[in-house]
Amino acid sequence: MKSFYLVSTRLSPSALTRALIGFIALVCISLILATAWQINQSRHERIANAKVAVSNIVRAAEQQAQDTIRQADNTLRHLVERVEHDGVAKDQLSRLAKLMAQDVVNVEGIQGLFIYDAQGNWVANSFSSGAQTLNNVDRAYFVYHRDHTDESIHVDSIVKSRTTGDMVIPVSRRINAADGSFAGVALATVPVAYFQTFFQRMDVDDQGVIFLALNNGDLLARRPTLTALMTTNVAKGDIFTLYLPKSDHGNAVIKSVVDGVERIYAYRRVSGLPIVAAAGVSSQHIFAPWWAYAYRSMALIGIITLALVLLGALLYRQIQQLITAETELNIARTELEIIARTDSLTHMANRRCFDATLQQEWGRASRNRSTIAVILLDIDWFKQYNDLYGHLGGDDCLRQVAEIIGTCVNRPGDLVARYGGEEFVILLPETNLAGALNVAANVRLSIANSLIDHSGSPLGIVTISSGVVAISSPLKEGYRAALEEADRLLYCAKNKGRNSVEGRLITCVSNPHPTAVVNFPR
Repeated sequence: MKSFYLVSTRLSPSALTRALIGFIALVCISLILATAWQINQSRHERIANAKVAVSNIVRAAEQQAQDTIRQADNTLRHLVERVEHDGVAKDQLSRLAKLMAQDVVNVEGIQGLFIYDAQGNWVANSFSSGAQTLNNVDRAYFVYHRDHTDESIHVDSIVKSRTTGDMVIPVSRRINAADGSFAGVALATVPVAYFQTFFQRMDVDDQGVIFLALNNGDLLARRPTLTALMTTNVAKGDIFTLYLPKSDHGNAVIKSVVDGVERIYAYRRVSGLPIVAAAGVSSQHIFAPWWAYAYRSMALIGIITLALVLLGALLYRQIQQLITAETELNIARTELEIIARTDSLTHMANRRCFDATLQQEWGRASRNRSTIAVILLDIDWFKQYNDLYGHLGGDDCLRQVAEIIGTCVNRPGDLVARYGGEEFVILLPETNLAGALNVAANVRLSIANSLIDHSGSPLGIVTISSGVVAISSPLKEGYRAALEEADRLLYCAKNKGRNSVEGRLITCVSNPHPTAVVNFPR
């Protein structure tokens, strides 16, 4: 079984700040994107629902137009058959007029029925017999049937009824003579108001629209109605120019050529008839609730984002304060460590620092089987110096001597430390006895040449004595013995008159007997 260990590492201050900013940014962006997606989905849903709604309205309008025109056509077909079979003799006209009047009552949506002869004269109609002196030879539907042998139903543009004065939609059929020549026209009129009333029952907004138009773009009925309904043509609109040529039914977002309102439209060609049914719901009506929802959502996200940013700013400030406090603490810790490892009088390494460094370098020399050297120095007749010059003078003397010793030791790996009282120590890694003796001699000579006044010394100046030990391939725990040997050599130098250097090379601390002894006289 394998074990997995989670190693936690502490982030750096800059990484922690970046992580905080990144996290807040990620949360804000995620909220914004999620809300944007939701708002967009809501928009698509409203559009889809609007398309379904207007498509249903168009289907209803198409069905109404089909039912009305088909009923009118059936009535006309029956009339045409009677006229072509029985003729229009005077004895037939009275019965024909009564039949036409009854058909108008029975068939919903038909305002009037009319029979015209080949010259356009009114032969019979569903109204009173006194109105039969008019002539409709100028009507477009009459001209069409006269010039075309087509016997199918014909739906023409809106006209103003000469009987009632209402706007009506002419639905007509050709009447043929026995030889197939043109014998007249059978006409049914469907009032525009009939479709207008039906459209009013449809659920569209105040700016919505429902209309029926011929294939040529002439309007037959429209909600809301237009004053110039009879003369309005929408053939240049996008439904007729862009969409109907590609498909007989569909949906489109179009700006109306009539009133300039943008709507979502559904359109259909009425099956079997030269009529187009269309309905549109205004974009303003569709998107008004959506905009309200979008504004509320954006406001809420804005508040949440602002709160997160403010919280992030607060956390960032707290982190910065913690970082500042930690930095100050680290500086203080570093200063304390420096203080703990530095002699306050001479500003060089103290005994504690020396002991730690000695153990480290001693271990390295033991592993590498190299040579390490230690120089133990002591100011000669320093008690007498304190007695003559006072302790403050003694402190000045110690500072001067420390400075001189520091100038004589230049390698980065070497260490000069105050060992205690008037004693100093120099640690020289990777240094043999000759090198260590040269350093000790140089220090002794430099101090002597500084001519620091010392009336209590037989020499009249401040001098030092040194004990030098160089250990080759030291044992791991032999540094204490090496220091004892350096201290013994130091006292040998003092016993020989001071201002001198005593040195020894030791191959193994467990065998402290010297393999070489060197004496540097004063």
